[in-house]
Amino acid sequence: MLFMQGARDYQVTVADDLARWKAGLDAQTGVEFRVYAEANHLFFPGSGPSTPEEYAVPGHVDPSIIAEIADWIAQQ
Repeated sequence: MLFMQGARDYQVTVADDLARWKAGLDAQTGVEFRVYAEANHLFFPGSGPSTPEEYAVPGHVDPSIIAEIADWIAQQ
């Protein structure tokens, strides 16, 4: 199971939400957690705190994140 989290996500946060998943699953085998410092909820890159207005701007998922997903799937 792969958990991916944008650190700039204000809807699902690293501190609250991801921490709960980690607490419950960290001892399980086959579980990975990855946090992307510059990614928001949509895995769009940016800087500074994310805002609702940011989600109205068209963008693309960071290509390096797509590559990591593909690599993880290929290894399963």
